Amino acid sequence: MKASDRAKKRKYEPIRVGSVEVKLYTFKRGKRTVYAVASYIEKGEGRTMKQFSNYDEAKEFGRATAERLAHGQRKVLSLTDDEAFVYERAQAILKGIGQPLDVIARDYVDAVDTLGDRTKLVEAATYFVKHCVKVTPQTVPQVVAELLESRAGKSERHVKDLRLRLGRFVADYTGPIGNLTQRDLALWLAKPGLSSRSHDNYRQALLLLFRFAQKRGYLAEGKTEAEKTESRGDNGEGDIEVFTPSEMQRLLKASRKDVLPYLVLGAFAGIRTAEIVRLDWSEINFDSGYIEIKKSKAKTKGRRLIKMQPNLVAWLNTVKKSSGPITPLKRPEKTAADVVCRATKTKDEVAVAWKHNGLRHSYCTYRMAVVQNEHQVSAEMGNSPAMVYSNYRELATKEDGEAWFAIFPEVKS
Repeated sequence: MKASDRAKKRKYEPIRVGSVEVKLYTFKRGKRTVYAVASYIEKGEGRTMKQFSNYDEAKEFGRATAERLAHGQRKVLSLTDDEAFVYERAQAILKGIGQPLDVIARDYVDAVDTLGDRTKLVEAATYFVKHCVKVTPQTVPQVVAELLESRAGKSERHVKDLRLRLGRFVADYTGPIGNLTQRDLALWLAKPGLSSRSHDNYRQALLLLFRFAQKRGYLAEGKTEAEKTESRGDNGEGDIEVFTPSEMQRLLKASRKDVLPYLVLGAFAGIRTAEIVRLDWSEINFDSGYIEIKKSKAKTKGRRLIKMQPNLVAWLNTVKKSSGPITPLKRPEKTAADVVCRATKTKDEVAVAWKHNGLRHSYCTYRMAVVQNEHQVSAEMGNSPAMVYSNYRELATKEDGEAWFAIFPEVKS
């Protein structure tokens, strides 16, 4: 008679979960007491039995088996001696983890799939502990609020622009900033109707937000998800459009005194509009011939000195002051585009068309044509040599450049 048939005649302790019953048998084998758990596997495949020398282990196995069967997992595990050894060793190693073996196995496979290499798993965990575990989760609206509060001392125009752009971002994302991925940000920046310029302006706002969150400990160290998105323009400078020497002469002739410093500092020194608005007359040293762009006023947060060209000195001398803002205008570019350009129209000539960032583009283009040295020009403009070389090289002839820096105010007789 088979052992399974003999077991049917023995008394047993039923272990029930729902409608499922697993039988726990107790019998003697010599001087030893043996406990056997019996249950049916797939219909038509008979019954399985597993033996134990310990009652508690047998009962726990029986309860686990009943639970699996009750949840539709009709197959009961059948292990060889080697497999049983591996299983028991795994259970011992994982003791205290608090997760079932199958869940742990699934997590392991997911981690290896993500890393692409099993050998990198411990290395990745070590990096995470070192760089990521100290991150404090924070929502996007809260980080934006903290950023705007921290920028309160900046220009009104800057804060207003930042509030507008990030306000639209908050309207779409209210969850933890750490959950946002490069793909999320790229999709948001790909909104219909956004020009390349608007795209890059919104991207700049996100860069500022994510770097701020990183400094506050809301994001891990390293390259942020915002930095992984791509710019559509050339470092935010826009398309390369320049004024001709003739157009520049007409603009200066038609200019008002409150706009003139903006025009000549942009055209003949390549200073950014935002930097000109922050500039003070005391930072222009006519004795040494240098303009100081202080770290606090530079876009790139790096101090630089700009050697003034002779024609720039001549133009500034016509309107210079000992101190005070270079221009009282908060938006000198708009005044130049709307007022000065319109004033250039005559009965014989159409008005000069304004070119966004045209003053800075013109300076760099003509300066490169004259000196043929991207390192020198990049130091003057506060850009990288690579950007200057790739965007401004050979856009004008040396003769064009010399004509540009030969634009002087008319000498009054």
